[in-house]
Amino acid sequence: MNKQIITIKKANLSDGKLLLRIHNSAVTGGYFKSKKLVKFNEHIVWFKNKLKSKKSQIYIGKKNKIKFGYVRFYEVKKNIYEISLGNLLTFYEKGLGSIMLEKCLKKFIKKFKPKKIMAAVLKFNVRSQKCFLKNGFIKIDFNPKKHKTINKFKIKKENYYEFNRSSMLNLFKS
Repeated sequence: MNKQIITIKKANLSDGKLLLRIHNSAVTGGYFKSKKLVKFNEHIVWFKNKLKSKKSQIYIGKKNKIKFGYVRFYEVKKNIYEISLGNLLTFYEKGLGSIMLEKCLKKFIKKFKPKKIMAAVLKFNVRSQKCFLKNGFIKIDFNPKKHKTINKFKIKKENYYEFNRSSMLNLFKS
């Protein structure tokens, strides 16, 4: 039997090309509001800054030692984080994103003890919506005063998801 082993690790500089591939693939597929492909030199400057920042945490998902995706947390206010995730196209529809997200949430919450984690997802990206819902996020109504930071993406109000303290407690029960 071919058992899949899913692991996560903290990102380092050698993971830059993976994140760039995932980003540009998502842009091409229409999964981001931005329609601009990012060049390597531009990306590596951004990536180095994120790796150095105390407000940013990036984890890499691996299946049997093969890197396939990332989960990124970014502190937008004290103890309130925005989350994004992505997989290489060849790893879609295998449930790996959900497993990676669960492992990353557990590791991140244990270390940083956030009050809240927010996600903004494009309306047609059902795969991502299901992944967040499966991992304890709840769909929330948009509040322009409360969600100003996450609204920088100008994503429609019905596509916001929240992971709060009660969701966190439930995650550790499983």
